[in-house]
Amino acid sequence: MNEASPTTEVTGPRGGNPTRKAAIAVGIALVALIALLAFGGGFGATITDEADESPLLGRRVPAIAGTSLQGEPFDIDQLRGQWTLVNFFAAWCPPCIAEHPELVELEAWGAGNGRLSLVSIVFDDEPANVAELFDELGGSWPVLNAPGSVVDFQIRRVPESFLVNPDGVVVARAISGIDAEVIIEQIEGAS
Repeated sequence: MNEASPTTEVTGPRGGNPTRKAAIAVGIALVALIALLAFGGGFGATITDEADESPLLGRRVPAIAGTSLQGEPFDIDQLRGQWTLVNFFAAWCPPCIAEHPELVELEAWGAGNGRLSLVSIVFDDEPANVAELFDELGGSWPVLNAPGSVVDFQIRRVPESFLVNPDGVVVARAISGIDAEVIIEQIEGAS
């Protein structure tokens, strides 16, 4: 007779399994390192303002409205008057994970001077995965599950970001990740 022996799950101070959390943290760090090595310095970012690169460049930003994953209403038109970075990403995407600290840096820079806001659009991912990524890596900007925006922005791959000027016009596109310093320089150079 084999009788199942009771098991005890070890939990951390907030009820999570510390071994699982450590494994997730190590996994995220490894994925970010691999992406950094694969895509080179600056996370392989290509910033472009050439109209042939995207039909959106030089045009009004497509409408983005809805309820964020945080439960707050969002409308990109409410951000008129300041720069906005629209970021498309997924928690399963190594370059997206690698660029996340750059987004956190941009959020801090924008909060300090009121010149930049961020919004992220989830690309083919589950809200729970996204919440876990933000819990691990930080960031408090609005995140939307807006599949129509993927079509409106003609997203080909993630990460992909669009810089929108205070007049609501798309002025640049970043493919394969962003570099916070490049975005800041572009904003400061336009002022």
